[in-house]
Amino acid sequence: MSSKEPPEVSERSHLKVFLPRKLVECLPKCPVLPKEQLRWNTNEEIASYLITFEKHDEWLSCSPKTRPQNGSVILYNRKKVKYRKDGYCWKKRKDGKTTREDHMKLKVQGVECLYGCYVHSSIVPTFHRRCYWLLQNPDIVLVHYLNVPAMEECGRPCAPRLCSPP
Repeated sequence: MSSKEPPEVSERSHLKVFLPRKLVECLPKCPVLPKEQLRWNTNEEIASYLITFEKHDEWLSCSPKTRPQNGSVILYNRKKVKYRKDGYCWKKRKDGKTTREDHMKLKVQGVECLYGCYVHSSIVPTFHRRCYWLLQNPDIVLVHYLNVPAMEECGRPCAPRLCSPP
């Protein structure tokens, strides 16, 4: 963000989001958060959902979903909901204790403003969970579950399998 460009400020009782004016002006405000998206969202779509949510309290989920369906798109407050406890088995690091997550910063309109966290199913290699949040507001996270289309040998689509309880 350049010093010539003052940040756009949006305040809520528990949130304060600072975004470059360039982003606020170019991103459309979303009227709805899709419950299901059977493709990965673009960086622009993700940013748009994350900056629009504060006008839609009903978008935030107050409790973690257990084994959300393929295509599920869910918004959580990271400070209030343990969204990673979703009932799926995710690939572990070599130590076997922690989930192996890939992390990266993403750009929208050339501005680095999103953080992404990707994890793969340990059972079905085509099933993924992606989590995104604004760098300037890490409290609100957009979580997307997607089974990238793949076919089993018999011609049926692959489906994620459930973990057995410990």
